[in-house]
Amino acid sequence: MPRRLLLVTLTVLVTAATAAATAQAADSHAPKGARGDWLPRSEWVMSSWLPFDEARLYAMLDTDRAELAAWLDDRRTLGQFAARRGWRDRRALADALVAPRLRGADRATKRRLRARSLDMLTQAHLARHVLFHIFHTPAIARHAPTIFGMSAARYRRMRDSGLSPQLIAARGGLSLRTAREALRTVLRKRGQQGVHSGAMSSREARALFAHQQADLAGYMGRRYRTPAQQEAFVCRLR
Repeated sequence: MPRRLLLVTLTVLVTAATAAATAQAADSHAPKGARGDWLPRSEWVMSSWLPFDEARLYAMLDTDRAELAAWLDDRRTLGQFAARRGWRDRRALADALVAPRLRGADRATKRRLRARSLDMLTQAHLARHVLFHIFHTPAIARHAPTIFGMSAARYRRMRDSGLSPQLIAARGGLSLRTAREALRTVLRKRGQQGVHSGAMSSREARALFAHQQADLAGYMGRRYRTPAQQEAFVCRLR
């Protein structure tokens, strides 16, 4: 094969492989051709409304947050981790995790909580997002005028340019302290909404807010990934 044709062929193959890696979603629920970071648009997923208490998960699997953070890498599921701890029946574990929340619940709520609990065990990227991507809630963009002093559309443009929340707030004329307090209020109310809707328990809402409080300063200072950086990151994960 001529050298030039060989180089062209290799380039096409590499490009196709990269595109396939980008398109290959981590979770089985994803539609065909979805990107690796695909997530359902469900409110509970987007807002980290865990259907069972995080503390109960750790107790039942004899683990902690740090160990699960190291385990969940978009390829390994919580169910696979649980199997190593003796829980081989994922549906039984899903039911056991939400058992305290099923008492007194109506049939529809029981079905919904069990389904979400099972998703946490079988969908690797979804579980990682719900447990650890605790600032990815769309409520932040919706409350951009309060948090950042600008419209949601302008906030999204600045976020996609790779600025940090702190820098975005400065562009909107707000101090770091003002923006941080506004965000804290939004996150607290968001957790309360999750409780009122039945998506999570009040105990789990307190746990989620505690995680958000602990990393609030870090979040404000971290630069957002640009769309190109996010796509490159997804390729590395595959």
